[in-house]
Amino acid sequence: MSEIVQKIKEQKIVPLFYNESFEVSKNIVKALYEAGIRVIEYTNRGHQALENFTKLKEISHTEFPDLLLGIGTVKNIQEMDDYANAKADFIITPVISEALVNHALEKNLLLIPGCFTPSDINIAHQNGLTLVKIFPADALGKNYIKSVQPVFPGMNFMPTGGIHAETEDISEWLNGGAIAAGLGSSLIGKDINEEELTLKTKKLLQQLNQ
Repeated sequence: MSEIVQKIKEQKIVPLFYNESFEVSKNIVKALYEAGIRVIEYTNRGHQALENFTKLKEISHTEFPDLLLGIGTVKNIQEMDDYANAKADFIITPVISEALVNHALEKNLLLIPGCFTPSDINIAHQNGLTLVKIFPADALGKNYIKSVQPVFPGMNFMPTGGIHAETEDISEWLNGGAIAAGLGSSLIGKDINEEELTLKTKKLLQQLNQ
């Protein structure tokens, strides 16, 4: 298991978000960091995504030591290369293909592909990947991972999509075989207050680790 996958497993949640404003993005990262988060997914979902991500990576070494900042919603090789050049710590896709997997392996990038079917998971498994994102998780349900896990020994699963930022909901996924849950708008709403985000996230982490 890679160091990043291990950190995701220890953290139990991976916050993910995008905001057009760099300053807002920076403040959200700061709020999550102050809550104890050390793995964050910034999503490639707007015109400013690459520029914002690049700036966040440039300041992270001094302002957010030990933060692992990855990029999500990468759908093609060009985007993968753009974010690899921006020093993304890991790359998350909503889909999986042999082309994306092979390119990531050639570039020595940690790829966490989005998978929906056993056939999707098998592509990742056959290529030696150790973590897949189950997406959209709410369409599959909390018994899905437990059902497919025995077929893919050594594979780790991170459900994302429709998961509530509540201890009970996340714990059900973890008890069902997930190593962590991806949390988007349920944790980081549009009108987010950074101080409230820090408190909410810190409380969630404490409850999940009791």
